[in-house]
Parts: sequence; C-alpha cells; structure tokens
Amino acid sequence: MKQRAGFGPRLVALVIDMLLLGAISCVFGLMAGSLSSVVAHKVFHLDAAANAGPEAIFASGLLGVGIFLLVTALVATFLSLPYNLMEAFFGWTPGKLVMGLRVRNEDGALPSLGQVFSRWLIKHNAILIALLTFIGLAPAAFVAPLLQAIVFGGCFMALGAGRQALHDQMAHTAVYEVSELQAHSEDNSVL
Repeated sequence: MKQRAGFGPRLVALVIDMLLLGAISCVFGLMAGSLSSVVAHKVFHLDAAANAGPEAIFASGLLGVGIFLLVTALVATFLSLPYNLMEAFFGWTPGKLVMGLRVRNEDGALPSLGQVFSRWLIKHNAILIALLTFIGLAPAAFVAPLLQAIVFGGCFMALGAGRQALHDQMAHTAVYEVSELQAHSEDNSVL
C-alpha cells in the first residue's frame, strides 16, 4: 500500500511556497521603491547632496520605503491567487514540486480536476468568501475568519494515521511523495 506524505514535508512545502512568493513580491517592491527614490531625488533636487537638507533626504528615503512596502503587499496579494491556482489545476505548487509531493486520489491514482479544484476551494475558502462579499453578500465576510480557523485546525489532521488534512478528506484526496508513487507503480509493473 502507498504511504501518504506526512505533516512535516507538507509544512516544509508551504514554507517554501511562502518564501518564494515573498521573494518575488520583495523584488517587485525593491524595484518600485528604488524607482520612487530616483523620482524623489528629482522632485526634492537631491542631485547635489551638499545642497539637500536632512528633511529632504529623509523624505526621499521614507517615500522609497513606503512604496516598497505598498508594492510588496500588492504584488503578494495579487500574485497569491494565480500562484495557488497551480495546486487547483495541477495538484502541486512549486513548494510541493521541490519536496516531491503531489495531490492524488485517496488511493494514489490521478485525481480528477473536480477533486483537486474542490480541495483547493475548501483549503482557500477565503477567496470564495471575498468573491461573495464583492458581489453583495456582505454577511459572508463575517464567516471567513471562522471558516479559515476550521481549515487551519483541519490541517493538523494530517498528523493522524490517515495523513489527510480536512480539505483532503472532504475532497477525497491525499498528498503522496513522488518516490512512493513511483516505487508502488514499479511493484505493480512486475506483477
């Protein structure tokens, strides 16, 4: 029988995804912050540093830091949806690829698109709640924290013997290590 991936490798994959998304966001933030600093130098006439007062230099630096933080947050927010949609359609994220993990059926077979998408939708239900709130179902916004707390707590169910988080159980999926899937398929090919 195929052994499912445990909580540890899944947590490491999540950390890799968060670091990668953060790094990409910071690169865009640094570019925007640097550009705003160059613009501020022109606006505050800081080309000749001897003529620039400390207030102007401080304002230029503060503007650059502010733009960096704003752009980093915006990129992280807007990039997180397409980044996470990889898991919704393919059953992996870059972190899962690095860790050699894939989302499969409970028995290890390839899941249907409906299964991986429903797993993703349950796991990232805040996105659905945001869409419902956007189209006018404002009370849905009050439900989001409760649902996210349930999903967060449900992730720890992967520590159990079945090694399935709540969103896996609801979608009838499980996370497997690629090496385990390959070893099992080689065993079957001999039979």
